[in-house]
Amino acid sequence: MTLSPNIDNCAVEHSQLAEVQLKYRSGNPGRQPQINTPEAAVEYLRSIWDRDAMEICEEFVVLILNASKKCLGWCKLSRGGATATVVEPAHVFRVALLANAHSIVVAHNHPSGNTNFSRADINLTKKLVESGKLLDISVEDHIILTATDSVSCRQSGLM
Repeated sequence: MTLSPNIDNCAVEHSQLAEVQLKYRSGNPGRQPQINTPEAAVEYLRSIWDRDAMEICEEFVVLILNASKKCLGWCKLSRGGATATVVEPAHVFRVALLANAHSIVVAHNHPSGNTNFSRADINLTKKLVESGKLLDISVEDHIILTATDSVSCRQSGLM
């Protein structure tokens, strides 16, 4: 297709494109929980997690933190099957950038009740940490939750 330099033609062609809207609205800063320990992260994650899904399917959540480690919000990025869910670093950091994050905590559940980090969990964590370094957004921790337990990647010495 050839476009003439006529501004009206450009307007017609551009109107056929989808508009992208990016929005960020901060919550009430006084009511945001501070997430500065794995225990605080686990407590907050349990308050937002879909308990009905905890033992059925894997889900992956990102907590968005400001420079004071106050939680600006959270986003469930994926929901998978009984043994896995797909997580793309680009999606993690799209959310973090959109929310003006200083740092993030990522978490997923293991329906099996197993609190061991799999090789895939460790590889994803390393990939997220490296990606975060490029964007100046630190990955504070990667938490695994089960119905009755939790484990921190940072406390386990895996990051």
